Amino acid sequence: MNRIAYRQAASFNDILSVVSSGVAKYRRTIFKTILLFLIIGKRRKRISSVFDAFKVFLEADGITLKRLYCFLNSKKIPWDRIWEKVFELIGSSLLIDGRLHLLADDTTYGKTGKHIAGCDVHFDHAAKRNRSRWIFGHCRVVIGLQMFIHGRWACLPVAQGLYRRKKKPSKNNNKQQPEEPFTSKIEIAVKLINRIRTYIEAPTLVICDSWFGVKPLINGLQKNPIKGHVHILSRLRINACLYAHPKKQNKKTRGRPRKYGKKLPSIPQLAATLKANSKQAVIYIYGKKRNCYYSEILCLSQALRRKVKVVFIYSKNGRVFPLITTDLSLTAEQMIEYYSARWKIESGFKELKHELGALDNQARKKDSVENHFSLCCLAMTLTWIHAMKQDKAPQRYHPKPHCSSYSFSDARKQIEREYIKPINLSGFCPETVKRAGKLILQLFFQCAA
Repeated sequence: MNRIAYRQAASFNDILSVVSSGVAKYRRTIFKTILLFLIIGKRRKRISSVFDAFKVFLEADGITLKRLYCFLNSKKIPWDRIWEKVFELIGSSLLIDGRLHLLADDTTYGKTGKHIAGCDVHFDHAAKRNRSRWIFGHCRVVIGLQMFIHGRWACLPVAQGLYRRKKKPSKNNNKQQPEEPFTSKIEIAVKLINRIRTYIEAPTLVICDSWFGVKPLINGLQKNPIKGHVHILSRLRINACLYAHPKKQNKKTRGRPRKYGKKLPSIPQLAATLKANSKQAVIYIYGKKRNCYYSEILCLSQALRRKVKVVFIYSKNGRVFPLITTDLSLTAEQMIEYYSARWKIESGFKELKHELGALDNQARKKDSVENHFSLCCLAMTLTWIHAMKQDKAPQRYHPKPHCSSYSFSDARKQIEREYIKPINLSGFCPETVKRAGKLILQLFFQCAA
């Protein structure tokens, strides 16, 4: 990718201007308004709420509610150009230790209503005890950038794809309509990761849970002729089969040489055996530096059909957490820190749904549903980019004694303060009037922006 040398974007308005340059001129105002409302809006994040909040400004520019709906339902939003601008804004901060770190996971969220495009009945593995295990709604595979911003890890969602369940053939063939070919979650993840790698040609490390860390994922990524090696870092399944390296044979014997050596014990037994030679290190895990006991081993994985490095993490209560990676150059400390930072994609799902309004969308058509979720992902990514471009970390809005790092809501609050700050009531205005004016302006932004 040919990088364009942008100046340091200190304000969020500059970031919006750079990203919106890939959109047609007659749509830039709508594009900026929707993104701004998703980030700092206080009410429900529907498109009708955007128009109600900025009605005075939009009508002055000749923009009606119908134009907002047409923009949301458009098939011609240049998402490739928009994301290319986003990657150029991030710049050299994309790489961590010379690698591009990508987080892969899926999420489900419920919808209410009929005739909503893309809705199916999905199994909700995160459902509470008093809730149903099945949910009617959308299931999406999300790929995010793992970045370290002002002393904390963050996930920047940069690609997403809708997963549809494989439908059974209908008994009535006369009324059966042609359906789209089934695509699994692994195939969607491979497609999204390869699309990101076309923008950034660098060695890539995909960090995922044990469900995604399988052979079809690594094989699908390595088949693509894009430059740079691709490796995965995942949790090791408890029933995995590991083998030692085969011994070199000096004499020639019949048959092909052995691919695998002696079979190693089961994962719990192997972890207990290596515990005697465990090491101790202070590693940044879940926002704090903690003492960690671990052991590591190089072996062969039958599931991945390649050499791997396995790390066993020992907790105080006696439990063992195993990790596996195909990148043998990673140290055990790096594996533990990178995988612990994978949890940011889980917290990012909550922020996407509840803070940026992915659940508030009431659209029914396919393009509207897809564009709204993509706009939510873009709003979250731009918020983190704005925090990254600042000289210091955002101010903690609700300080807590046990937590020193800032949160995503603090980054959103920083953008809100940026739009209120330029309004200055100076001059011979009395102090009481200044306070009342600032209070009114703040209430206006809370209700209208």
